[in-house]
Amino acid sequence: MKKFFAIVALVLTSISGFAQNEVGTLTLTPKIGINAANMSTFEKSDYRIGLAAGAELGYQIIPDFSVSIAALYSQQGTKAHSEWSEGTIKLDYLNIPIIANYYWDYGITLKVGLQPGINLNAKGTINGKECDLDDAAIDEYGNGILLRPVTVSLPVGISYETKNNLVFDLRYNIGITDAMKFNNKRSTNFVFQFTVGYKLPIK
Repeated sequence: MKKFFAIVALVLTSISGFAQNEVGTLTLTPKIGINAANMSTFEKSDYRIGLAAGAELGYQIIPDFSVSIAALYSQQGTKAHSEWSEGTIKLDYLNIPIIANYYWDYGITLKVGLQPGINLNAKGTINGKECDLDDAAIDEYGNGILLRPVTVSLPVGISYETKNNLVFDLRYNIGITDAMKFNNKRSTNFVFQFTVGYKLPIK
């Protein structure tokens, strides 16, 4: 039994050692994954599953702490429904998460930051009919839709880095500014995001 715990401790120590970088290290992490996105306001809605892809640039300030900035293409929105209608809101963003990373232990990193998002595309379907969601759209029931070109979210998450530089990242992006107003009701983005990346030292 003692040998078993000794082996486990050795493995965990080895993994942890690979999870941290030398002070001053600059890294680039291409990543790809999926979103499960939803929005507030809509009483009955389902998650919209979409793509998340981009790259993250990181800088190691001290052994246990780094900062990073990324550019991520992110498919978001929601699937809303009621007894009268079914609709999908498709909002695509260029998200720029600025993250503080704390290297906890065993390859695990805790993350929190601030994420501006620039709207790249906004479309919707209502009962099978497609429409563009421009700056002041009106749906077929007379509801006003005011799209916000820029949003801000609070990303919180956790990641695990292997000794082979693979990074598994899980985040929850909490909208703190409205993405759109629907019939004068504020609606914000909420996104669960899972990505897999490969960390490359560049300096």
